[in-house]
Amino acid sequence: MTNLVIAERGDGTELTAGDEEQLVTMVVDDQLFGIPILRVQDIVEPTQITPVPCAPSAIAGVLNLRGRIVTVIDLRECLGAPPASNEDRLMSVTVEHDGDLFTLLVDSIGDVRSLPRASFDKPPVTLDQRMRRLCSGVFRLEGQLLALLDVEKVLDDEFIASMPLRTRPRLLLGKPAPGSEAASGDKGTKKLDAKKTDDKSGTGKSGTGKSGTAKDADGKADGKKSSEKASAAPKNERPSAAPSLYDRLGGEAAIDAAVDLFYDKVMDDDRLTPFFEGRGMAMQGKSMKAFLGQAFGGPKNYKGRDMRKAHQKLVHDQGLDDSHFIAVAGHLSDTLAQMGVPDDLIHEVLSAAEGLREEILDR
Repeated sequence: MTNLVIAERGDGTELTAGDEEQLVTMVVDDQLFGIPILRVQDIVEPTQITPVPCAPSAIAGVLNLRGRIVTVIDLRECLGAPPASNEDRLMSVTVEHDGDLFTLLVDSIGDVRSLPRASFDKPPVTLDQRMRRLCSGVFRLEGQLLALLDVEKVLDDEFIASMPLRTRPRLLLGKPAPGSEAASGDKGTKKLDAKKTDDKSGTGKSGTGKSGTAKDADGKADGKKSSEKASAAPKNERPSAAPSLYDRLGGEAAIDAAVDLFYDKVMDDDRLTPFFEGRGMAMQGKSMKAFLGQAFGGPKNYKGRDMRKAHQKLVHDQGLDDSHFIAVAGHLSDTLAQMGVPDDLIHEVLSAAEGLREEILDR
């Protein structure tokens, strides 16, 4: 086989020069696809994908790839296939596009194939319309077609934007191992906590451990004592109010820890750092902690401007728009997921943030 060198075809499709083309193969909805091996940056098995609120449906969310937040594109959605379930063990193929990393969510990864360029042809007219749109051609194999995925077409801004907007649930992929935290259901009930996860102090061992319910000599629950205690309660006692989102997240300490981690992510995002130039981040963080605490039902300590006035200059002078709002929401969602917040609370937080979009973007 000759050495592989990137060359450009007359129709703009990049293929390697030489007698053969080396492709990383993958399967999506029982269809075999390939990507030139030189386009592939990484292949991983994602375990958690954090949703981005009200993003085009082609965007499955974001994931943390070795400390870098990467947008995940759902090829099933792009091809009009049924969505994957949490039990599917999907794979992601990371590629670079216009200086950013994107990962393509696929059903499975095949082997690397070296195929003769002579077998490459234009997409046949019988090929599904969506596949024709996203593929530059096909390789005719024995008994099947291998569609060459065109990364530029898949990641085209207009194509992505043409998909309907929606907020997905957080996708936890693959069946959890027996006895794991996810399998036992503990993950869904974790609260956001500013302490380290291995902290054994505080309330970690409190509750109904050994005290539990009083038992009689036979080991049965003493229902009589329980009923007496219940009847002794004041009859006019009102049920306590449901705890606020602020309390359910973990209170002041948890909000403070989340905001600090959130701003670390934001300031590592080149799309967002220009909006913070010349601003005192210590004061910015303090103001954000007070605002979120109040917005989530905590103490009313926020003394800053309303969201519209606070962001007007950024919108009209620096071009703050929906793409930046979605990026910020993605970092917020990823922060909460990283700190162990249950899915239902993350969605509640993102819904509260979504309610501010029109005000923040001055519309």
